[in-house]
Amino acid sequence: MENFRKKLQTNNKIKLIVILLSIICLVILNIMPELRNDSTQVFTGFFTGLTAVLLINFIRNKRALNDEKLLKSMYIRNTDERNNQMMKEVSKTTFTIIIAGISIATIVSSYFSEIVSSTLSCCMAFILIVYFCVTAYYNKKM
Repeated sequence: MENFRKKLQTNNKIKLIVILLSIICLVILNIMPELRNDSTQVFTGFFTGLTAVLLINFIRNKRALNDEKLLKSMYIRNTDERNNQMMKEVSKTTFTIIIAGISIATIVSSYFSEIVSSTLSCCMAFILIVYFCVTAYYNKKM
């Protein structure tokens, strides 16, 4: 349980750093007029969403660190074998569906646009490279 508490504390420190960096980026984007262009709103939305999600998670973790009962329920939820196995199966199925969807989209888009088809092929290749690298890492680790 103490390891879990330390892990939450470390996660909160990282989240706090990213929140502060995100807020700094938001301020810079909105103060400096020379940085304003068509993509400023996209970046503003991205940093605002990132800040909101991390802040919600930060507060949730902070509450758990202060309440032993809540911390215990989070610990059980995160270490439950059934939940872990279910998440592995969900991740495996989701990965397969995403690869199949990108493959079909690549084939269909090849009839309309070579650029879109090439882009989707590169995305699929990147996903597969990451998959094989992570698989190799965990095979070596375990």
